[in-house]
Amino acid sequence: MEKEFLEFIAEIFECDPSELSLDTTSDDIEIWDSLMQLRLVGEISDKYDVEIPIDEVADIKNLRGFFNYIK
Repeated sequence: MEKEFLEFIAEIFECDPSELSLDTTSDDIEIWDSLMQLRLVGEISDKYDVEIPIDEVADIKNLRGFFNYIK
């Protein structure tokens, strides 16, 4: 499941999945800004049918934070 998740995120970031891990943060990905954070929330919510509370979005600091919602 982790590998599929990282492949999905790599599509969004338009990068190679090998560049990502669950510990990847916005500091590691140049295009990961506040708008990308919101896009990730939407894309992950749609694909995995989960709800990420909007008041918790700012607290998500790495991909593991998103992954925890889909486990």
